[in-house]
Amino acid sequence: MGRSGAATGASLSALASAQLSGFLQVAELGSVSAAAQVLGLTQPAVTKQIRALEAALDCRLLERAGRGIRLTAAGELLVEYGRRSAAVLSDFLQVLGDLQQGRSGKLVIGAGVTTSTLLLPSWLRELGRRFPGIDVSVRTGTSHEVEDWVAAAEVDLGFVTSEPRRGELVARPVFEEEIVLVVEPAAAPLHKRRGERVQLEELPLILFPRSTGFRSYLEQRAMERGLSLQVKMETDSVEAIKSFVAVGLGASFLPLSTVEEELRRGALARVAAQGMGPLRRRTTLVWRQDRRPSFAVRSFLEIVGSGGAPARRSGRAPRGR
Repeated sequence: MGRSGAATGASLSALASAQLSGFLQVAELGSVSAAAQVLGLTQPAVTKQIRALEAALDCRLLERAGRGIRLTAAGELLVEYGRRSAAVLSDFLQVLGDLQQGRSGKLVIGAGVTTSTLLLPSWLRELGRRFPGIDVSVRTGTSHEVEDWVAAAEVDLGFVTSEPRRGELVARPVFEEEIVLVVEPAAAPLHKRRGERVQLEELPLILFPRSTGFRSYLEQRAMERGLSLQVKMETDSVEAIKSFVAVGLGASFLPLSTVEEELRRGALARVAAQGMGPLRRRTTLVWRQDRRPSFAVRSFLEIVGSGGAPARRSGRAPRGR
């Protein structure tokens, strides 16, 4: 078999070895020394792995760029396909582990900060109660980042609050709740008498960053209604937003579940915005449709599907799709 056009048997053997893991680590970190440290190897050992891969494939995978390195076109291609093969191998090892060990495994979840704080604890507590052998990792990011992680097989499941964009993902709505406009209690009377609606143009708003699905939803709704949001501050912390609003720095739109306690205590006041109409946020669970769900994934999906969102007054049963 010739070396051009397709990998030889030796090439396939190399790709199936730890050499691929070493290369992918170098590609992710952009440094041989950093990859060696993560892998617990010496820098010459990792360099030898890369050279063996290049020899097996008969092409350059890395090239120098100033003081660092960068991927060649072939290297970028190997990263793409190498991650896919690593994901397939991970699936196999996970299923094999399920078969050999029974109720055990690993689950990696991607979610936004709000979802991680408000929804995941109850579900993960139940998962731990039923299957203590399952190890869980949670990675937080925006909805778009979570979708990308799921598509790249970097996480097993992802929770998003914006409309899923990728057709290769399975999407299951799991929770929907009301979004409310809150101000400091002392400011509520100034925004007209209770029961009347306030003009958004009168309110300096403190919102999540523009990169988040929650912010995109609010801006889309405002645009559809011909309204303008006067955003004065941004932060990705729910607790920070509530604190800022409570001391009079502005108003904010937040999921009702995040402010129920403050509204009950009178630390925040709820007002209605003229023209915005009812606002609701949907949380959707996504995963790759071409990956066989592991025991850990199936167990978690069963828990989420059996009870919907954790019991709360603001919650509503998920709608089917």
